[in-house]
Amino acid sequence: MTTLRFLNGLTTIGGNIVEFAQGDSRVIMDFGVASDFEDETVEQAMADHDLPHLPELFLPDQPSKYQHQAIFISHLHIDHMGALQYLQNHDIPIYLSNDAKKLYDVLITTGQETPVTNLHGLADDETVTIGSLNVTAMLSDHDTVGPMAFLIDDGHHQFLHSGDVRLNGPHQDRVVRWSDRVTKKLLVYLTEATTYSFTTEQPQVIATSQSEPTYREQDLVPLLQQYITKTDDVLIINPYERNVERLINFNQAALNAGRPIVWEANFANTIRAFAPDAEIYQLVDEKNDSTNDYQWHWQDLVTELKKHPRHFILHNSWSQHQRLDQFSHGTYLHANGEPLGDYDANFAKLQTQLKQAQIKFIPMGASGHATKQEIFDLAKKVSARYTVAWHSFKPEILADQLITTNTEAWLPELDLYYEFD
Repeated sequence: MTTLRFLNGLTTIGGNIVEFAQGDSRVIMDFGVASDFEDETVEQAMADHDLPHLPELFLPDQPSKYQHQAIFISHLHIDHMGALQYLQNHDIPIYLSNDAKKLYDVLITTGQETPVTNLHGLADDETVTIGSLNVTAMLSDHDTVGPMAFLIDDGHHQFLHSGDVRLNGPHQDRVVRWSDRVTKKLLVYLTEATTYSFTTEQPQVIATSQSEPTYREQDLVPLLQQYITKTDDVLIINPYERNVERLINFNQAALNAGRPIVWEANFANTIRAFAPDAEIYQLVDEKNDSTNDYQWHWQDLVTELKKHPRHFILHNSWSQHQRLDQFSHGTYLHANGEPLGDYDANFAKLQTQLKQAQIKFIPMGASGHATKQEIFDLAKKVSARYTVAWHSFKPEILADQLITTNTEAWLPELDLYYEFD
């Protein structure tokens, strides 16, 4: 008998955690957090469902009934892996794609993530055996590097965890491939339903905007090239660090246009890890007497941009937003960097700061999530016996639509054990 237990993420965007168990074997899919609970104890966070109720993993010296267990991470967004930093059981292996592991290692080395032990990389279509359970990892498409979907086989049935997914991105073929391989043995399909939370087809930076454009990942480099060409004043860009492919593409497009991006150190290190031969311009903390054209001290760069604003593009993350006060005009390209949107209190602070500096704010991001129709079509194609919609504020909307298909919608409850013979 196999049991499923949903530990978080049923009616939130993020915090997704589900447990599959059979006898003395257990696999946990994703390990994220959906809210900030820095002032809580681990015990209180578990009680409040900010952390899953897994005392054997979060508290020291707690026994576990499972002889074979592992955690699988679909991708490196905080809402899917942020709880890993609280693990007290350091013996449990953690599996993620090879590229996601490389990024995790960079984030740990640069101090942006808490060190986590027992990380293991997975190749596309690689199967790992955890006791009586087999897990096959399949590369997917999302707005971070190395996303994966997971197929769990208990010897009698199969369960599919989509992770976060989009079908209009540069790696659509990966999604088509993993959705094609599912057999009639598929019992449960767990699908993200993010866009069902909104009236628009993707989450907006400004929720009430009536004119915010919808872009695909493939649209962003041509857009950047347009702004490089037509913007004569200071050009600033704020992308999301974990979307590594976008960083590499932006960096190369700016170089090709003769207006390189000068990156903050953490972003420069991330690009180097995945594109070691790339030319990278970087901000440095100390002035360097050498003639290294690729390194710029902040004040030197400010002086240069005020004299010759078309020489460079300035990268500016939220952690360094106070630096924008040194400019009195410019254009700010917001490419899914933090603060991501107006639901974040810091977003209002950013808007005020830009307005005072007469810097024009331009939304220039692309969602990592499939549209409502694409999510529905994918669930219909997979056609599992049961389909669970989660990673959404309104999973019931997709559940209602699935009545017209051959799959039965299932809206499970938190922390219950569901048994499958």
